[in-house]
Amino acid sequence: MAHTDHTREIPREGWADYLALLSNMEKEHPVRIEVEGLDLGAQSAVKGGALVEISLEEKGSDKGVVAIIIDNPDGEDTHRIQKPEHIYADESESGELECLDIESAEDNTKTLIYFGEAATAGARNMD
Repeated sequence: MAHTDHTREIPREGWADYLALLSNMEKEHPVRIEVEGLDLGAQSAVKGGALVEISLEEKGSDKGVVAIIIDNPDGEDTHRIQKPEHIYADESESGELECLDIESAEDNTKTLIYFGEAATAGARNMD
């Protein structure tokens, strides 16, 4: 994802609250997750489904991990992002979230989470 005029970085201290709000607002809406990395190229980590939850783990051995849970025909899938370094929100001109870009320091990957029309358009293109 190229950062545009409609991209803003979410400050680290606001991650937990932002992701909790996003999780509530987008719950049961379609999402598509793609992972990009130097060694991976672009590939789909999870084809997509309805968002169950996206959160920042704040306790225990997973502290600092971003967890994304989606529901698809095969059941629930959880995608974990270890050592997130930056979170960017890419919004449409009207201010609606189109993509969340979470960059990991651990393995130089970007996890792109597409919302709304961007999620369903991409899913149609993956078939």
